Amino acid sequence: MLLRSLCLILAVFLAASHAAAMPPAVEQELARQGILAGALSYRIEALAGMPVQGFGERRALNPASTMKLVTTLAALDTLGPAHRWTTAMLADAKPENGELKGDLYLLGGGDPNLSWERLGGMLRSLRNSGIVSIGGDLVLDRTLFQPTRLDIGAPPFDDTPDASYNVIPDALALSDYLVTYTLSSDASTVAVQATPPLSGVSVLNRMTLNDLPCKDWRETWQQPRVEEQGALVRIVLNGSFPRDCSKTVDLHTLDRDLYIERLVRALWEEMGGRWRGRAREGKVPARAAVLVERQFETLAETVRAINKDSHAVKARMVYLTLGATAGGSGSQPTLERARRRVLDWIAAQGVDSGGIVIENGSGLSRIERLSSAQLSALLKSAAAGRWSPEFSASLPIVALDGTMKNRLKTGPAAGNARLKTGTLRDVAALAGYVRDRRGQDWIVTAFVNDPQAGEGRGRAVLDQLILWVAEGNAAAAELPSIHPPD
Repeated sequence: MLLRSLCLILAVFLAASHAAAMPPAVEQELARQGILAGALSYRIEALAGMPVQGFGERRALNPASTMKLVTTLAALDTLGPAHRWTTAMLADAKPENGELKGDLYLLGGGDPNLSWERLGGMLRSLRNSGIVSIGGDLVLDRTLFQPTRLDIGAPPFDDTPDASYNVIPDALALSDYLVTYTLSSDASTVAVQATPPLSGVSVLNRMTLNDLPCKDWRETWQQPRVEEQGALVRIVLNGSFPRDCSKTVDLHTLDRDLYIERLVRALWEEMGGRWRGRAREGKVPARAAVLVERQFETLAETVRAINKDSHAVKARMVYLTLGATAGGSGSQPTLERARRRVLDWIAAQGVDSGGIVIENGSGLSRIERLSSAQLSALLKSAAAGRWSPEFSASLPIVALDGTMKNRLKTGPAAGNARLKTGTLRDVAALAGYVRDRRGQDWIVTAFVNDPQAGEGRGRAVLDQLILWVAEGNAAAAELPSIHPPD
């Protein structure tokens, strides 16, 4: 009886504390959206000194794509903003009279920015060197990451396995192995164009027209079907598409080795070259010599693309790069080496890494965990760090660009906050820096983990929190940090 009484008293105390600690607008929005208060965790911290306010900020929750901040901060600090990845073409036979009699090796350096156009540029350099004919195979070396094919046997993340964000990268993620479909219709027909050029691959358009609004085109979209008939490959498009509508969608449609083989064949033949071999996995022999070598965007430029646009594949590749460049035994899986390196980096910032779970570093995970207090501490450390300008410039600016372009377009947060978004089926998250009406800068990290968080409901709650801070209320409030029980 005594224990039950104590529990009741504690529950009443916590309920009263929650009401006192949470901004009224946030509490009201939670009720409006049907989300329990315990689903929300946030920390509001002045960038310079006190005060600090929070609600359940020590609980490790799913941070969705705000986990990309951890990955990109660790990468900037350990690899440096000028880090670049190298992709190379090599051969173990010397070209003679315009012919490369042996195999051509394509060595993957884990570059998140390797596009099919850039591979075409490398092939052009090869052709300009005098090579016309390639006698052997195209050998794809993905051994920078171990295992080389993380996608094999991986369960689908959701019900759209061909979506661009669902690509599980390897060290040769050429254009993320995506086919770009451009659909356009008038009142009577729908036309489809597919890129990049792929030798022996055609698109069979069986799509019909419907009278849905253009914005609802995905409702009748069907996943492309692939049919192989010997050397010929056909991508079949069924379903229907709205009249007088134009849309572009990037999908992971073809096997990745087939994709590279048919792309290289198309580009090489377009340049007047000859090649009758095939693409296959392998390893560059020690005696091979470099024929063409390229580097593209720096890490700082890549981090901007990751955080502004929440690019999951690039984030995963940066995370894998952290593992591939870590010291220690190369026999350990690259993901595990990356996880250990990031956790060690977190500890080096003076932040307790207890409870943090990292699966792939992109936030595209059901198991990744992080507390809003831990993320706030990392953002505070970053603001005082030497790469603060590069990192801050990578965050979406509220109402102006990136994933925050269409949020909080009116009010004091517009143009005055840099925030990384995060969205999963049951998760909404925001994290970054907010400047209030008084000119004071704040770190805000907030997660909503709840079955009701989807369809914009969790986002509405977090927007109210950002508005509350931007209006200058955090500086005036004297709200204690509350730690509700798990």
